Amino acid sequence: MPALHASPVTQNASEMMRTKKHVSDASAELHRVESIYELLSRSYPTFDKTDDPWMTNGLSSTPFRCLVSVCLSTVTITPRVVKACVPLFERVSSFEELLALDDEELRAIIKPVAHYNRKTTNLKTMCKQILQDFGGRIPDNHQDLMKLQGVGRKVADIMMNFIFHKDTIAVDTHVLRVLNRLVLVQTSDAEAAADQINAITPVHYKRHAHEWLIQHGMQVCTARSPKCGACCISELCSFRTADALA
Repeated sequence: MPALHASPVTQNASEMMRTKKHVSDASAELHRVESIYELLSRSYPTFDKTDDPWMTNGLSSTPFRCLVSVCLSTVTITPRVVKACVPLFERVSSFEELLALDDEELRAIIKPVAHYNRKTTNLKTMCKQILQDFGGRIPDNHQDLMKLQGVGRKVADIMMNFIFHKDTIAVDTHVLRVLNRLVLVQTSDAEAAADQINAITPVHYKRHAHEWLIQHGMQVCTARSPKCGACCISELCSFRTADALA
């Protein structure tokens, strides 16, 4: 018996149905992303309207302070960053002064942060790079920022957003956790996640997206015992704890 083949008309109809479904799915996901950000923006203030210790202690009050503070913040909780930065900024206010500071004194001041020995070396090298290679000015683009010792993608994104006012989203541990639970990204790599979330986030939410996401991750969508029952975006999220489902 000869094999039966679908007619060109039938094949075209099937392709059209698949295309329509793809467009419909993409439209639904775009609407979900918009809804997530809209709800987060209503639930959390921007950093400049909070009493966050990072802001109240002036850790980002100048480009110099912002870059140094963020470099010291890697794998370190905010209270320890504040404990290191407040006395440091009482001693130095420029890359020249930081470079001139004795290594042992710098090491002692920043001891509250994780990997303070390595960060001491990194800060000194970074100061030399900025002074020698960039005329004493912090680079205002990703490529050059990431040439600086101790500056990775997260630090570069924070500087681009908060200092150079570019619409970009920095991804740290808290933000990465929230994004994966929402299935906005599906990766454990922060840089890949940053690429993905920046690609799908509407531009009008990008400036403050990091601020809303990190607050949500620290206050509600915590690593242990997330408060799904108190989550403002729970209806848009498939992640649930046993307590939330009970």
